[in-house]
Amino acid sequence: MADQSDMVELPAIPSDAPEWVRALPSNGRFVDRTKLYDITGHLLFDSLLNSNGIQHFFYFMSTEKQAERVLKAFNDLSTSPPTHDDSSNQDKAEVQVAFHLGHGICGHKGIVHGGLTATMIDEVSGAAAFSCVGPCFTANLNIDYIKPLLTPAWVLVRAHVERHDGRKVYVHAFVENGEGEIYAKAIALFIKPKTSVQEHTQKK
Repeated sequence: MADQSDMVELPAIPSDAPEWVRALPSNGRFVDRTKLYDITGHLLFDSLLNSNGIQHFFYFMSTEKQAERVLKAFNDLSTSPPTHDDSSNQDKAEVQVAFHLGHGICGHKGIVHGGLTATMIDEVSGAAAFSCVGPCFTANLNIDYIKPLLTPAWVLVRAHVERHDGRKVYVHAFVENGEGEIYAKAIALFIKPKTSVQEHTQKK
């Protein structure tokens, strides 16, 4: 059983946030990403989380069971979370993250940089894959950019495990306005390494 102190109540959502953001708690379990592992040097926290970049983000797992599986894996990285032998019966683990974007993450003036969109998709898709097989790496990420995303904006990034096969996890992801208008969609492949993430970092 995961440490319940790592699953917390949703922090205060800004009063000017759209209604769909305020409704998110009813759709999932909030997970405090800062408690999962050492976030020193993490792109979102150390570089992008600021008043002119990503101002806030709120992170949800689709079910408490899924959240517990992720938290257990982070608390004991030597043990992989349970996986499903029959991928056709797998619960399609979904992660939803509401991002509040400022003016400082543009490519064209007033339009979110495509690389930032890719970063958000990769982050959320990786979390969905992690909930399925544990720590893993992005192997392939294919994105269709459908329409420009203007700033400032609240956006919802959703990602779910479509299927997994051994160490491979296939994820579908969407960037939308929380009300069904889609700005980008993606298909990603994540690979669970044969050796632990720590072993990879210790090789340098």
